Amino acid sequence: MLLRATFVLLTLMLAACAATPHNAFRLSESDIAMRDLQTREYPLMTDQEILSASTAVLQDLGYTIEEMEGSLGVLSASKRADASDQIKVFGSLALDGVKCVVTFGLGCTGSNYKKSADVQDIRLTLVSRQKPNDNDNVVVRVTIQRIVWDKTGRISEQHSITDKAVYSSFFEKMSKAVFLERHGV
Repeated sequence: MLLRATFVLLTLMLAACAATPHNAFRLSESDIAMRDLQTREYPLMTDQEILSASTAVLQDLGYTIEEMEGSLGVLSASKRADASDQIKVFGSLALDGVKCVVTFGLGCTGSNYKKSADVQDIRLTLVSRQKPNDNDNVVVRVTIQRIVWDKTGRISEQHSITDKAVYSSFFEKMSKAVFLERHGV
């Protein structure tokens, strides 16, 4: 019994000493490109001003603010939309200007579109932080996910939004809101 326990302990210790590959935590080129797409920098702003501006943008777009932690610079919002009509699927996330041809990368033919879909949830998380070694600039990262529920209440698809046009449209609106916030309008 003692010999068996010693063997198991020794085996576990050796496994713990196994070398981690040198690139195990390295981001791929596509991950880096996605992070760049989701991130913008705003000069001469505070986290609180960014959160205020982003709250205004999201509420104008029909999102409900679910959580906001000002001291951490984190905001979480969502909105629910009808997913039974393909145009509504694309339009609900299109942020008032992105055409369905590019939204979600599906195109208007919607080859991945589920006819049995009932509703969809669009979830957005925004994180703002002071740029390291530069307290005059705030870095903002936004991630967006889409969850489609079928008529029986089960998830029929879920994925992160990777479309450049969606993020560009959001940050365009965000820049306008930041301008208004900065000038006290």
